[in-house]
Amino acid sequence: MTCEQLASVYEEYALGVLEGEERAELEAHLTRVCPTCTSGVAEARVVVAQLAHAAPDAQPPAALRGKIMGAVKSSGDAATHVTSVERRRPAVQRPMFPPWAWIAAAALALLTGYTIRQMGSQNTQLAELRKEMRLATLQNQALQNQLETDRMVSSVMLSPGSMPLKLMPKDKNMPMVHAYVHPQMGVAITADQMPSLPSARTLQLWFVPKKGQPMSVAIFRPDTTGQIALVASFHMPMNEIAALAVTEEPAGGSPQPTAAPAWVAQVN
Repeated sequence: MTCEQLASVYEEYALGVLEGEERAELEAHLTRVCPTCTSGVAEARVVVAQLAHAAPDAQPPAALRGKIMGAVKSSGDAATHVTSVERRRPAVQRPMFPPWAWIAAAALALLTGYTIRQMGSQNTQLAELRKEMRLATLQNQALQNQLETDRMVSSVMLSPGSMPLKLMPKDKNMPMVHAYVHPQMGVAITADQMPSLPSARTLQLWFVPKKGQPMSVAIFRPDTTGQIALVASFHMPMNEIAALAVTEEPAGGSPQPTAAPAWVAQVN
């Protein structure tokens, strides 16, 4: 198993509840001092160590004290009655369980029930905390991916060897798409205020050669803010590219365009 696959069980290992194949795999990573898993388990242990301090102080319900005192009082009355009978009839056999044992049993039962409820509440809080941690991890990974994409786009845009192109929309109400073509670094595409697409549709970038069929370069969709930023590699000599085009295609893309280009830029 990879470090990414084991990342979701670090907390379970730190709690000591991880078993089976996942535990064996993780311990194998730790044995060879895997930097990712070693640091991940260390962080999980810190989080687990703080869980007891994170849980709010719980006060026993007022009814619990009343139940215990009631049990004590009723048991005390019973003990007084038994003592009186024993004075009149010395030969009566003693009860198998003394009154104090019943008192202790009643108190233990009440406290056990209360403790189980508290443990259930803490387990729920722990599950919620783990869910939030995983969500935060996914959000951080998505941010890191976006930062890396932005860095790559900027590198292509600012390279002296890049050819800037403007893909003009067929619909004048649509925004312009910018492209930067570099023979080694690939093609960078940027756009703002793009309309949202149905889940069953996607945008597809094509390189149109001077001779032959269009070549698919990338499949992409605007993000939730209407922005596009991507870098894609291509395998076509620059002097053979006649145009760049973007079409709207079914989700997953098409081997060849199924619609007229919505954005086009002439190259040579």
